[in-house]
Amino acid sequence: MVLVMKEKELQRKYIQAQLIKQQINAMIEQKNAVDEKTQELAVSMHAVEKLDEMKKGEEIWSTIGSGAFVRSDIKDIDNVLVSIGAGVIAKKPRSRATEILKERLEELKRINLQIMEEVTGYAQQVEQLESEIESLAEEIQKQEKKKRK
Repeated sequence: MVLVMKEKELQRKYIQAQLIKQQINAMIEQKNAVDEKTQELAVSMHAVEKLDEMKKGEEIWSTIGSGAFVRSDIKDIDNVLVSIGAGVIAKKPRSRATEILKERLEELKRINLQIMEEVTGYAQQVEQLESEIESLAEEIQKQEKKKRK
């Protein structure tokens, strides 16, 4: 009877460890998405800062998304169109646009840190469960050997 209970406990802990590992993998995917967005923001901030070096009428290659570009002329170096959320884009002075991008970058850094802290906590839980699983498996093996004798 004790052996059956230990086997069920072993199964329960194994399933729990697998579920936590799946959660870790999902969080790592989330972190990768945050990292991509962080890189995108860094590129945008760099482009806004480079406007200082440009003149009206200067020709540049502008991204239209997904690695595609078109030739365009700079019409305004003082204002930038920036997403302000919910699919809304607004014309903002370059300095304000930079602030908005920096705020987003800081938020993404906070999110990234939070994800990593959670992943670390889950990893510790998995480590603990794996240790318990190993101990239970050894106990079960010992009891099965005793049973056979």
